[in-house]
Amino acid sequence: MKSFLVRGVPASIQTDSWWMDGVTRRLAKPRKDGTREPGRFERMAALAALILLADMLLWGVDAGLSLALFGAMLLFAGLAMQDGKGWGGFILGVALMLPLLEQVQALSILFWWVGLLMGAAWIALGGWPGLAGAMRGALRLIWLGPWQAANDLWNGLSVTKAPSDGALGKAVLGWGLPVGLGLIFLSLLVGANPVFEEWANDLSRIDLPDLSRVSFWAGIAVLIWPMLTLAGFQERLRLPGRAERHGPRRLPRWLNPDAVRRSILLFNLLFAVQTTMDLTYLWGGVALPQGVGYAQYAHRGAYSLLVTALLAGGFAIVARPFAEADRWLRAALLFWVGQTVWLVISSMLRLELYVDVYGLTRLRLSAAIWMELVTALLALVLWQIVARKPAGWLVLRGTVLSVGVLYFSLFLSFDFTIAHYNLTHEVRKDAYYICRLGPAALPAIRVYEAETGHALCERFDYLEPHRIGSTDWREWGFREWRVLRKLERLEASVPGA
Repeated sequence: MKSFLVRGVPASIQTDSWWMDGVTRRLAKPRKDGTREPGRFERMAALAALILLADMLLWGVDAGLSLALFGAMLLFAGLAMQDGKGWGGFILGVALMLPLLEQVQALSILFWWVGLLMGAAWIALGGWPGLAGAMRGALRLIWLGPWQAANDLWNGLSVTKAPSDGALGKAVLGWGLPVGLGLIFLSLLVGANPVFEEWANDLSRIDLPDLSRVSFWAGIAVLIWPMLTLAGFQERLRLPGRAERHGPRRLPRWLNPDAVRRSILLFNLLFAVQTTMDLTYLWGGVALPQGVGYAQYAHRGAYSLLVTALLAGGFAIVARPFAEADRWLRAALLFWVGQTVWLVISSMLRLELYVDVYGLTRLRLSAAIWMELVTALLALVLWQIVARKPAGWLVLRGTVLSVGVLYFSLFLSFDFTIAHYNLTHEVRKDAYYICRLGPAALPAIRVYEAETGHALCERFDYLEPHRIGSTDWREWGFREWRVLRKLERLEASVPGA
């Protein structure tokens, strides 16, 4: 068996034994570019260190700052195992994890996962593979990561390989029978012997690790291990996608030129009727039918028209190839998309009219953001048709735009915005709704109460300042920190406080 020279290992103990050969192979495996690839010994040490770090940061707390720190450490560990290649992936991943510092919520946790996967894919590939390649690699890591962890565990326990690769498995199988049967015999003897039973009771009083905590260690290990073996994913992450291998999918038979042509003409007619009605009632100032108010008219149409615009945009993308050869059909398609843009603008006006009467809510504020996003996406569709761009061009830019809007909206305090707007505008003030908003609404409530002398939330069980925040630094959140600072400044500015 060939021996290997390892830096730092005395030559006198470098033998041809299977043990030393296995250690040296793991510690000195070269890469194609001549650098040394970390071996299993180093990876196991890093795994143990990261599990300990996860336990310190995440166990028993509502993770916020701690989860962001742990994600950054995972990416850094993957970067270190790749000999520092892929710093851009580390920066991108950390940037996508920043919303966790603002506030822990479902969407910020989702961005944490996206940052971890996108950053890991970039690091594994050793450089930026393009947006499509990074997205494809991130999606593949979702199933390749756990599979790799399970495969490495199986290989570590396997005794069908060389002794150097199956030593752990050989030990498990060698001790499995005696330990298993020994435990069975011991349980029988404990039941039959009072002395054994007393000893067993004494042992049961010893503090053993919590099983839920052990399960946490095992689960976190499955997350950590793929980050330490990113080099093994490189070839699989570089595989082309389905469209590159097999070309675009065949369209169903019912989606044919005649059907598309008739659909576009019919949809133009339907949208023209809706556009005319909006111009008449919303913009022209014509009186609505008796019993129908402007707020009711606006509320009934705002959300349904948004869904209509989304469906229309999707159909426009599908119909574009059929309109390429027919300039009249292409003009009709452009006119229809233009009407769809106007439909979204009309929905925004409807929502504004309703908010002017009833105020903001989380749903209405979210709808306003989505309407602006849909308008921008439809503008991209228009440009795609005019410039004859491929569908992939639109998908990539639409994805970036959508993710960007979601990302920056996470740094917007909805509760403060809603409370501030409703308490500073002439709208119907739903005190119960305002007082049941989150901690971020408290500064706006306190300012309103100080200016009006009216205790808005006295009748309701709302969140008091002393219940905000946490004494554990791992649960720190930037938004709650800002709220506490605002409340402190308000209290300091009130005479006699």
